[in-house]
Amino acid sequence: MGLFLVSVDHSEHGLGAVGAAAEQVRGLGLALTDAPGVRGAMVLSTCNRVLVLAELTAGPDDPEALLRRLLAGHGATALAESSSLHSDDDAVWQVFRIASGLESMVTGEREIAGQLKRALADARRDNTASYLVAHVVEEALRTSKKVAADTELSAEGRTVVAIGLDLVARRVELSGARVLVMGTGSYAGATCAQLRSRGVAEIMVCSASGRADGFARRHEVTAVPADDLVDALSAADLVVTCRGNGTPALTRDMARRALAARAENLHVGPLVALDLAVSGDVEEPAPAGLRVIDLENIRDAVPASAAVERGRAERIVADGVRELAVDLERRRLSPAVVALRDVLSDLVETELDRLPDEGEIPVERAAQALRRLAASMAHIPAARARIASEQGLGDRWLNSLTDVLGIDVEVDAPFLDLAGVEATAEAACPVTGLRIDDLAPDSRPTDSALPPSGPGAGEPLKQREPKDLTSVMKESR
Repeated sequence: MGLFLVSVDHSEHGLGAVGAAAEQVRGLGLALTDAPGVRGAMVLSTCNRVLVLAELTAGPDDPEALLRRLLAGHGATALAESSSLHSDDDAVWQVFRIASGLESMVTGEREIAGQLKRALADARRDNTASYLVAHVVEEALRTSKKVAADTELSAEGRTVVAIGLDLVARRVELSGARVLVMGTGSYAGATCAQLRSRGVAEIMVCSASGRADGFARRHEVTAVPADDLVDALSAADLVVTCRGNGTPALTRDMARRALAARAENLHVGPLVALDLAVSGDVEEPAPAGLRVIDLENIRDAVPASAAVERGRAERIVADGVRELAVDLERRRLSPAVVALRDVLSDLVETELDRLPDEGEIPVERAAQALRRLAASMAHIPAARARIASEQGLGDRWLNSLTDVLGIDVEVDAPFLDLAGVEATAEAACPVTGLRIDDLAPDSRPTDSALPPSGPGAGEPLKQREPKDLTSVMKESR
């Protein structure tokens, strides 16, 4: 049936819709591929967008309605009701643009490529990624690398985290600062890398899921026990929240207690919270003394990308989509190429069987075998030339000859237009007995008199099934 992309994104639907959709996608890939008619599915959830890339097989007349019905049935109502849907070519283009950062909140950012790669890995782990879904995403990721290497869009390291920290730096001196990170996911890792590059003195991490110790070892930071969380908050200059599980990581009560402790300890300076969770990790309304910078603030602060660099990226994406289209078309035609080779191999084997098993073969006999082989190979195209001439399709036959065999022949323009002339019912192939009408799509031979020159003249033509290319060639000998 085809490829479909259902998405809710920041630019078209708003961050609120993205947050609502993100809360409804748990287990969605498995649920979709369990349904008849869905061959593969991959789910991507980021701070910019939530999307489902699905391959549907032949079945319903309205695949869009089927996909939305399946999404709603699993509880993903935001995707089912308030989303954009792209199919086939449009879906491929959208995946390539997303992977290259052209649809991101920060144009050209590289975080999306890693998120897309992890989404594909998750789909493969769950056995929900069909060949088409995986191949499209892989090629999109390959193109995104070219965009990063050949344009300046990502040269300045502009990401959601980087721009958020730029906003923080207007209020907090990051060099020598103490930072508490609440969360241990991909954004937490990116945040730690950015903080180090800006010279912070200490990075602490806490996690409600119990993964803080492992994260701290991997990233060489300090793990904070849950019981010491308020003390860590009171001593921090910045808290980064990136848990994003739908419940606040920093509650109002926790923030008030931390602010009170800061006042008692005469801690100078504001407490700033950088909230990177699409669903909001800081409980609202924030108490006085806590300054929150969220994704809305980051989006408003995103600088416009250079038009020249964006145009260059668009061309790289177009080249990537074209390469994918060529590859898929080659794969689509490969069964026909295999069938052609099989036919030619059968013809060669037939001629070889006529030759003696032992001893030398006279040149004359070898030449005769090669001439028979050439005649057999030329029979069907020649027969189709006669049919094309009788149906006014000579130019189409010539084009096919050029496209398939590379034979380019200059011929005169047609003297008469045969497009409106009905072919005679008596015209038939002298070898197979098939009439022109028999070779038309969805037709079957009917009783008819064979041409006088054919075998069995005057006898009725028996009903037969359509012949494949191999059988017709063999009978022609």
